[in-house]
Amino acid sequence: MNLTDLARVHDKDLAGEASAPEARTLMHAIMSEEREPVAAARPRLKVRRRLAVSFAAGLSLATAASVAVIAPAMWSDSTISVAPQPNASVSATAEPTARQILLAAAVAMEKAPASGGYWRTAHVTRWMLTDPMRSYVLEGERSAEVWLAKRSDLRSWRIWQDLGVKPATPRDEAAWRAAGAPTSWRYPKNMKTENLFSVPSKPLEAAAGERTAERLYWKTVGDLAGKSLTWKEIRAIPGEPETLRSYLEERIGRLELAGSGMDMEEARAYILLRNCVDIISTLPASPETRASSYRILASLPGIRAEGEMTDPLGRRGQMLTYQEEIEPGLFSKVQLVVDPSTGLLLAEVRTNTTKLANGRQAELRLSTSYQAIGWTDERPELPTRRD
Repeated sequence: MNLTDLARVHDKDLAGEASAPEARTLMHAIMSEEREPVAAARPRLKVRRRLAVSFAAGLSLATAASVAVIAPAMWSDSTISVAPQPNASVSATAEPTARQILLAAAVAMEKAPASGGYWRTAHVTRWMLTDPMRSYVLEGERSAEVWLAKRSDLRSWRIWQDLGVKPATPRDEAAWRAAGAPTSWRYPKNMKTENLFSVPSKPLEAAAGERTAERLYWKTVGDLAGKSLTWKEIRAIPGEPETLRSYLEERIGRLELAGSGMDMEEARAYILLRNCVDIISTLPASPETRASSYRILASLPGIRAEGEMTDPLGRRGQMLTYQEEIEPGLFSKVQLVVDPSTGLLLAEVRTNTTKLANGRQAELRLSTSYQAIGWTDERPELPTRRD
């Protein structure tokens, strides 16, 4: 079955006209196209620099999510929901490869809406860091959404809410209670963090904050390869896979990487991967460009399929993994949870380990769970509080 046939089946599925066998074809036909050698070792991506696994980076990623929506959300018919579709199940006897998952997502992404009054992204960010004394691990959460107005008669907004901080696990809760069960945490500026997170500049609070809106006056609407992009520049991003890859590699080639301590080839490969993920998850690029980003990812080494998993919001999707070396010998595991039936990225999860003061090895995770990505003609529900 070719991609045209797959797209036809996907159209019928969205319209509710596909039979169960046809719906399953969307994934299964791609799975039968090509199998990767199971025994072949995949190289790891290594980048010797501080990556976006910091506390500050985690909060800056919060460009989305309705405050009250922690469970999966179904949005308007103008924005594709990121809730996985039940009729896109994969046979238990044939696990898809990373390439097959990404190619199926590309086919689905081509059918996404191409216009609307707002480009909206919504997500929940969860992050972990140690307490100031490194006795236990804390987990914080923030919901946020960004509404980027394409029309001059509409206003752009960012809406967010800090949802509080708590001990990450029962073991951490026991250590927290032994420390007096504090409800706020103040961090010294010179705290050692092993580059796993940035030191919070303000005290962290256990209690949730107030939902807040901020008017945006941005002249740019996204970033790619270290440069901000306007609406006009976004529209100029190529839609064909080969042309898009050349476009991205040319931009990456302009970056000043000399003296960074990174292996140049591996650094460029990592940046290319990240650019593709950024296009899929945040940029208001065309459906063709976003689909081509999936196809580029399908051609890259280092990405492995790990089967079906539940994302931080409890949704089922196909998990893809790769590794980043954020310092010599210090690796971060990255998981991408994808719904191949819609082409939507459900979540991105980064996991590192650190040693606490008592010698205990503990995990630190940063996750971004996407609830909505796409065009809509709805209007934001603005809270009373404005910044």
